[in-house]
Amino acid sequence: ASPHWARPSCPHRLTICRRAGPTGGQIRKGRFLACVERRERHAAARFGDASSTKSVKPTYGQCVVSPVRAISEDEIAVYREYGVAKLSGLVALDLVEEMRVALDEHVANPGQWVTDAGFRSQRCFGLGDPLLRGYLLDPVLGENAARAMGSPTANFFFDHMFLFEPDTPIDGHYWHQDLPFWPVDGDHVVSVWLSLYDCEPESAALKFVPGSHRERRFYRPLGFDGSPMTGDLGDRAELAIDARSQFFDHAAPAFHEDPETHGVREFSYLAGDAVIFNTRTVHSSGGNNSPDQRRLAYSTRFIGDDARMMLRQGVFQDPALLPDPDEHFAVGAPMRSRRWPRVYPMTSGDE
Repeated sequence: ASPHWARPSCPHRLTICRRAGPTGGQIRKGRFLACVERRERHAAARFGDASSTKSVKPTYGQCVVSPVRAISEDEIAVYREYGVAKLSGLVALDLVEEMRVALDEHVANPGQWVTDAGFRSQRCFGLGDPLLRGYLLDPVLGENAARAMGSPTANFFFDHMFLFEPDTPIDGHYWHQDLPFWPVDGDHVVSVWLSLYDCEPESAALKFVPGSHRERRFYRPLGFDGSPMTGDLGDRAELAIDARSQFFDHAAPAFHEDPETHGVREFSYLAGDAVIFNTRTVHSSGGNNSPDQRRLAYSTRFIGDDARMMLRQGVFQDPALLPDPDEHFAVGAPMRSRRWPRVYPMTSGDE
């Protein structure tokens, strides 16, 4: 059956052409942003500010418009077994092209949370951009995350852009897990990493150690340059707990030096392909050694029902990811903040 946003009975149906089979639907250029704007106005009129803890309901009657395809049961099974699954053709190509333009604008006009380490890392900016916001709060994207996690809900956590310009090699590899850097704990924490250009191993394609999400301890987290990181948690620093039992006493090994023994999996991506991975899964990329290919990726982080607030002493806890100063924070409490809106399910009464 056709998805309900493509049915002829839908008054807001978009014209679709097929570039690469059933996962390659392409929305006519420019139409997605118009739909996002209508969707935002509709949601604001019915349910208030979409940045609140209530979910956004991007609907026109019974119609939902999405440029994102649904994850398959096979892909969910792979994710749960290995902690990572490639999602080929996840996002319509015309939206990918428009996202490139939007992200380049943010590269030229960066916000507060930017790291330059031979490449650009920029986070927590997309909700203020109409086009990016439409993608980040897309109900199909949220449902994909919820189904993969096995959670009845999915809330947006934060967005993260990674840009390697051509010919930007880096020394070695940066093997790490994401979760210990963040003020959250639980199994329902997932990333959807979207490639906006074709990306090969030589141009910094993301690689993984499948099954590493089952290890309940973390490798010692380090910065991009291999040194310990620090961060100012302000008044909340006193809430951090002794979490030494959660960590090995060493950083992640150099898995790329013996990839066969460790089962390292390295993907190649076409523009619009994505990978979904557990934030406990060990991953890395090398530098971009291509002389002419950009590597631009946009990662969306989601949290589910079992995610809980956490602050770990002695390791970097990203202050960009804390709730607003006037909001409650307690280690072990459910993740609730106006900064983390509900994406799935789309009901007006979610808190």
